[in-house]
Amino acid sequence: MPEKSVAAINFDPFSSENIADPYPTYQRLLAEAPVFHNAERDVWAISRFDDVKDLVQDWERLSSAQGVRIDDLLELAGPSPLTMDPPRHALLRALVRKPFTHRAMAGLEPMVERSVSELLDAISGDTFDAISEFAKLVPVTIICHLLGVPPHDARMLKSWADAMLETVPGVQGSTPEAITGARNLRTYWTNAIDERRAHPGDDILSVLAASEVDGVPLPLDEQVGMCNLIFEAGNATTGTLIGNALLALATHPGEREWLEATPEAMPEAIEEFLRWESPVQTLMRVTMSPLTLHGTTIPTGSRVLLVLGAANRDPRVWDEPDELRLSRPVQRNLGFGEGIHHCLGAPLARLEAPIALRAFLERFPSYDVVSSERFNDVTLRALRSLQVHANPQGAS
Repeated sequence: MPEKSVAAINFDPFSSENIADPYPTYQRLLAEAPVFHNAERDVWAISRFDDVKDLVQDWERLSSAQGVRIDDLLELAGPSPLTMDPPRHALLRALVRKPFTHRAMAGLEPMVERSVSELLDAISGDTFDAISEFAKLVPVTIICHLLGVPPHDARMLKSWADAMLETVPGVQGSTPEAITGARNLRTYWTNAIDERRAHPGDDILSVLAASEVDGVPLPLDEQVGMCNLIFEAGNATTGTLIGNALLALATHPGEREWLEATPEAMPEAIEEFLRWESPVQTLMRVTMSPLTLHGTTIPTGSRVLLVLGAANRDPRVWDEPDELRLSRPVQRNLGFGEGIHHCLGAPLARLEAPIALRAFLERFPSYDVVSSERFNDVTLRALRSLQVHANPQGAS
């Protein structure tokens, strides 16, 4: 009997299949092709945990200066510490580190709890979109407060930022909507910085308006890029984490029952959600010298995707990694990256997500999913919508 042929691996981060469900391909990358080259896109993919963990910290061999996404978002969003190597990276990141420390987060907890409660109170009807009405609004509300942005501008800014991120499946390049969103954000941030320069306050925009490095004011491109970074770091990963967790709990009733019976384990459960459905699936780097791994040499100047979503499901590190297991002992994952580019908003996400999920489950303990739709993005594994049917606590 002839042997059954095995289809070639085709990992394309732009494909609709990858956006819908990348995990079968990740399994094959991890098992068969830890260093994979997509010749059509001319991009390399590295998937195993130990490799990704080492390389995501190796800024000398793998540069972020050409962007951290495979699309052309750098040109739209502007330069920021995320897209810089040392020494400039450290100088700019230091400007805005203080609002995101663990000590600063502790002071925000009452505001987060109040915001979550207000958003839940505003939900009407038994069927609603848990993404647009809750998951993405929780972090947007808080990051707008930290930036000093009026609350009524939050939804508008989020819509522009989402437009800037969204791609068309199979197509490499920015959409007209992305370009418009980027222009709108640039105009908004420029005007806000000008206003803070004239009338400073106690917020991040005021810090950026007055910031200097070695006695030289930040260029406008870097100020705009910093605003975009802080806004995204403060909301995109957190909103994605909350939305993905709500979908996961609805489709894993056993895990949901366990979490409802063990609410004190919510912080540990968040780490499992981060591992199992990493909000940021890939980070791009460019090789500064030849890189040899598993017998394959990647040339200088090559684009390399560090596939966090695959690394966090590496069976060499986790037992049955494709299973969601909220009681799994916590083990450091790469959901927020690693090294000098570790996500600036990670402490904020770890504050907001447990509060938001706990409150949602208490308010809607019997919610179920009516429909869901993925957001088309090459980097974020996010939901565009999550229609849920929910009977509020105490409803008959």
